[in-house]
Amino acid sequence: MEYKGYTATVEFDESVGRLHGRVVNSGSYPIATFEATDVKGIQHEFHRSIDEYLESCKEDGIEPRKPFSGKLNVRLGPTLHQRVARSAAESGLSLNSWIVQALEKSVSQ
Repeated sequence: MEYKGYTATVEFDESVGRLHGRVVNSGSYPIATFEATDVKGIQHEFHRSIDEYLESCKEDGIEPRKPFSGKLNVRLGPTLHQRVARSAAESGLSLNSWIVQALEKSVSQ
């Protein structure tokens, strides 16, 4: 599910007959978790959780944790870094463009 740029996953807990959701694109821990017994309810709780989170941040004067920014730092190790840089140069691409193309290709398969 997606709302205001935030994405949530939902799992069904058969033992208690409830749906459990959590925001997954806000960093290393979820900014919100929520639950309900049906699809309409879980969507409502997700929206309510995000709205409450954003309002709480506003009231406290803090910047809300944003959905993924598009910036990513990756540690490649020197050998792989060299190989990737060489491949990018041979392709006539910047290192960033080469990595974006490689990732796009990988996730589209």
